[in-house]
This record gives sequence, structure tokens and C-alpha cells, in this order.
Amino acid sequence: GAKHLSQKEADDFCAWFQNTLSDRVTTCKTTNRLASSPAVVTDNESGAMRRMMKMVETQEHAGMEVMQLPKQQVEINPKHEMIVGLHTIREKEPDLAKALAEQIFDNCLIAAGLLDDGRSMLGRLNDLLLCVVKGAESQADSDKSSEK
Repeated sequence: GAKHLSQKEADDFCAWFQNTLSDRVTTCKTTNRLASSPAVVTDNESGAMRRMMKMVETQEHAGMEVMQLPKQQVEINPKHEMIVGLHTIREKEPDLAKALAEQIFDNCLIAAGLLDDGRSMLGRLNDLLLCVVKGAESQADSDKSSEK
């Protein structure tokens, strides 16, 4: 629908998102330039960083530390259903909200070409899928009980 976060809600959401992903995100702010995406990473160095990480990966020195992706700047779309919904549930369902925030962030990294191995998120995706299934189950159960 047409629902979107007010500026205050969006600021609160950004503070929460940045705090929740503090080890991966430097800043979070709102943007109006996103139409269909809930969020985007906007680190200017990403392109150069990507190329450098590829070179490092191809050299594969024995015992060399895997290069960590630097913290990213994130812009969120305050009009996106996912962001609005996440803002709504984050107080009541903090664990689910954290998993969703991490997934939204990983989706941004994939879109930017910064996440080469998606296997790291399989456990989380399975947890999220389970939440969806459980939610649908309880909805079906309550539909059945209201038919009696």
C-alpha cells in the first residue's frame, strides 16, 4: 500500500539498522531514489574493492587471511513494504527483525556484486522460511477454528 515511514520513524529505523549490523554498516540513511529495492549499499569504493578482492582470491596464498569486506554505507527506502513491515515488527520480534535486517543487507551486497559466496546465509534463509511456514500454519489454523 501507500504506507511509508515518517522521517522520525525512518531515522529511528536507520539508527536501529546501523546498531543491529554495527559490525557491517558504517552509516544508514533514507533515500527517495529507490523504487523497487528496500535498500542499497552506497560505498563508492565498492567497484575497486571488488576487483582487489578478486585479485586477492586468485592469488590464494597459503595461510593468507581472507580479506574482510569493509563496513558499508546503507540507504533505505522508507516507502518499501519490507522496511515498513520490519519497522513495525522489530520491537515485538527482535530476533526475527535482526535476521531480516541481515538478509536485507546481504541482498544489497549481492546486488552490488560484493557477496561472492551466498552459502553464509543459508542457515538464516532456512530460519526465515521456517518463520513464514509457521506464520502461514497458524493463519490456516485460526482460519479453521473460525469456520466452526
